Amino acid sequence: MAQLACDTYRMIDEPTGWQEVPSPQWLILVNLTEPIAVIRRSGEFDRTITWPDLPVGLLGLHVRIVPAPDGAWVLYMPVEKAGYETSHNGATALHISPDGILTPFSDLGHVHCLGTTRHGLWLSIGHWDADVDSEADWLTDRDLLVLDANGGTHRLTADRMPAAAFEDDQSAHLVVYTSAPDASHDGHGGASYTYRFSQIDLPAGALPSTLHITENQAVPVEDDDMPGRSRDEGPGTHPITMDDPRASWTLVELPSEQKKAAIEAVCTEFAHLDSYWTAPSGARTPLSDGLSGTRVDVVGEWPATRVEVSFIHPHYPEGRLRRAYRVFDDAGRIKPTEFAAIHLMEDLDTRDLPPVTNAHNTILDI
Repeated sequence: MAQLACDTYRMIDEPTGWQEVPSPQWLILVNLTEPIAVIRRSGEFDRTITWPDLPVGLLGLHVRIVPAPDGAWVLYMPVEKAGYETSHNGATALHISPDGILTPFSDLGHVHCLGTTRHGLWLSIGHWDADVDSEADWLTDRDLLVLDANGGTHRLTADRMPAAAFEDDQSAHLVVYTSAPDASHDGHGGASYTYRFSQIDLPAGALPSTLHITENQAVPVEDDDMPGRSRDEGPGTHPITMDDPRASWTLVELPSEQKKAAIEAVCTEFAHLDSYWTAPSGARTPLSDGLSGTRVDVVGEWPATRVEVSFIHPHYPEGRLRRAYRVFDDAGRIKPTEFAAIHLMEDLDTRDLPPVTNAHNTILDI
């Protein structure tokens, strides 16, 4: 049962496995879920490094691996959801050098990764709250943060919305949105948007405190021309195998009131599946046609606590369907299940469900 619950949760979980950061001299493999990396050099034994005590906060994580000429950056960004306020809600970054040196950066706040240049890892600070129809929102000062692999930081502002930072054989570049996107209205109240970008060359040495982007210095660039943004370009990834080195995060100290609130939040997500939608007439209908008899059970102790949601459904009228959700990850951090009910509805409506022959004791885990 525990294995089925874990597999079900991964349907809406973060990617797993190893992501590779290659260079002609070395290869760094970074685990996407565990605090471990492997460094490979030709003619040498593999070197394994870990960081189980890195302070990444009390919320579940989005993980971004960013290649750089001088190693690999790992960016840990807490999953955001209203109601989950903890003592650490900011991002954490970690630089891994080919020599195995780890350089951490904590409490970065809300950031968005732009890319890397010779200067380091580029991040935009704050939420992306631009109105697509407001030109002024796209042409206002934005705060940027550059993290140096040696532990230094540099803050600067740009007078356009940033899009990416990268380096080629000629120079380091910052890409910005040229203006607000062009809207194409469909006549039915909807619209699609086309974004335009420009890039500027960055200085080879020290960065200024302010970047003013002028029309005569900016060069138009296409989205797919920026490294890492092409739809056909993706990082090399490898699944975890039985022989791989493993590492566990140190268990966090999560206050009991936050444990309780996290469990209640998941239970609340599924508390009214039998009468989820309200029609203009006021009539209430279930989350999906034919769903009834919902039951929500809390099983297991922290951090292995899971919420099991079961119900009657026409797919298996002789028994009950059940889906399980991990409330915490293996380190005890809170795993918000935002939109989990909608994901369940989509699976039910499209009948993306296992065969009823998989049922055990009149329960079909989905």
